[in-house]
Amino acid sequence: MTSPWSEGQVASVAPDAGSLAAAAKLSGAWSQTGGNGDALWGLCQGSGKSPYRSVVDLTGPAYHCSCPSRKFPCKHALGLLLIWSQGRVPEQSEPPEFANDWLSRRAGRATAVRTPTAPVTTASGAKSAERRAERVAAGLDELDLWLTDQIRGGLGAADISASAFDAIAARMVDAQAPGIASTLRRLPIVVATRADWPDRLLREYARLHLLVVAHRRLSELPEPLQASVRSHVGYPVATDSVRGEPGVRDRWMVLGMQTTEEKRLFTRKVWLLGRDHGRRAILLDFAHGSAHFSTVIPPLGSLVDATLHFYPGAAPLRAQFGDTHETPEPFTTVAPSDMDTALDDFAAAVGADPWIRSWPALLTGVTPAYDDGSWFVADGQGRALPLSGEDPVLWRLLGMSGGSPVTVFGEWTSDSLVPVSVFDRGDVYPLVSGTPSTAGSRR
Repeated sequence: MTSPWSEGQVASVAPDAGSLAAAAKLSGAWSQTGGNGDALWGLCQGSGKSPYRSVVDLTGPAYHCSCPSRKFPCKHALGLLLIWSQGRVPEQSEPPEFANDWLSRRAGRATAVRTPTAPVTTASGAKSAERRAERVAAGLDELDLWLTDQIRGGLGAADISASAFDAIAARMVDAQAPGIASTLRRLPIVVATRADWPDRLLREYARLHLLVVAHRRLSELPEPLQASVRSHVGYPVATDSVRGEPGVRDRWMVLGMQTTEEKRLFTRKVWLLGRDHGRRAILLDFAHGSAHFSTVIPPLGSLVDATLHFYPGAAPLRAQFGDTHETPEPFTTVAPSDMDTALDDFAAAVGADPWIRSWPALLTGVTPAYDDGSWFVADGQGRALPLSGEDPVLWRLLGMSGGSPVTVFGEWTSDSLVPVSVFDRGDVYPLVSGTPSTAGSRR
């Protein structure tokens, strides 16, 4: 049986703030609503003659509605979740026919057992992989020469324009090293926005040179570190091979969620923390054209007993969802975690994989503050860590804390903490864009 979600959890699955606001206006339009702990259903009267039939499978969650909306979930499914969160959906043992038909089809598909298959290596596949490795190696040699020229001539004489970085990044794309190309295309932002850009730029050049050297000596490295080097260079990893990795079962807390869009490519990033073993995980999903992702993720603030399969690496963090063993439930507490723990976790990750730039961090009992142009969080012992991020996010964090200690979840970058969400009074409140917040309405 699933406990009713909070309004914050409903907000976390909304595609945008407008859909959530529209859903709230449907409060009085519902009839024949019901739920049995695993699903919700109801009829919502719109402007037409026939009401819309809406169903929510809470075990996913997954959504179905007879309306023509292209948003997912639509305002009717969100509206059904909202009235459920308010205790206005009666319990019933059996769903009506329109709901049962869809739920039965979902259950039938779920019974198909997915067995990971070992990747098949053909002669042509091996040849293709060999050619790619040679192309990458040649491209990295060219990159190393470019880095050497930058350092030999000095940053004062180097061309640090966006076009210069874009030119070498394009060469890395041609060399089938997209991971390195992405790094290079971020560097103009560093130059343009930071007063300490020479230090930052040299740091990134050193990372890139180390990656080139590691790739040249790939066969000499331990297997997990080989996987990390390939990942940072940009070698693809087959989904089936990840699902073939040993599963890690835990009760995973959904602590952060963000959806971004660039040139109609939608990216959803979900941060998880294992309640029993403390392991961190990040789920990445991509969709083109609209934010309809193939993987169904429980809402923000959920606790889900599930098995994750991690991408190989020396400090594995990215994972794929495997089997879910219990229906997701809300969580109302988190274990204490101080600054020392967060910094030690980051140090261990960087010690294993020196190209890591950030690591999930949970800080309990810290107070956000702003002083003389600087943002930071301070603990009860008077220690402080700097904050960074977009101004609206930081001001939202300060406002939600009210000057009192809260629990902040975010990513530590070795220089600052980038906040993602706040845990306060038994609920998770999103801070970043892409996860609509109802925190203000719940105070």
